Amino acid sequence: MKTPHRRIPGLTRSALVRAFGCGLALVLLVSTAQAASESAASLEARGDKFWKEGKLDEAGKSFQAALLGAPRNTALQMKLGGVQLSNNDFAASTETYKGAISHDARNVRAWLGLGFSYMHTGKNILSMAAFQEAIRLDPGRQAALKPLLEKLNAP
Repeated sequence: MKTPHRRIPGLTRSALVRAFGCGLALVLLVSTAQAASESAASLEARGDKFWKEGKLDEAGKSFQAALLGAPRNTALQMKLGGVQLSNNDFAASTETYKGAISHDARNVRAWLGLGFSYMHTGKNILSMAAFQEAIRLDPGRQAALKPLLEKLNAP
């Protein structure tokens, strides 16, 4: 004996197809996000390997690619900023550290990186402000940064 089908008012075949398509799209979106996250982790590991080998250009490319899959990952941003700073790419490191700070304004290392980036481009006032923010967040760094701040403040 067949079970009778109940009709739901307003439910059409095309509505069912759209609903199924949305569910499938959601499954694909979640799968893609998981794959991107795994890809970001493997790209980060590759970047770490390149950095240890002294291959800074390759490390930077790996970290940049990893950030495409994890754009709010401040640890990745810090690694990329470090590579850029090491490569004397101060404009890029400045932007990278600013990005890290925009995601985590309490990241002392990002403020320090930003300070060094500004310092190397002769932007002493901005450099001092970044270092002072790092000290505000972590007063224990004041003694280490004092000579640098005095040098930046000198005429």
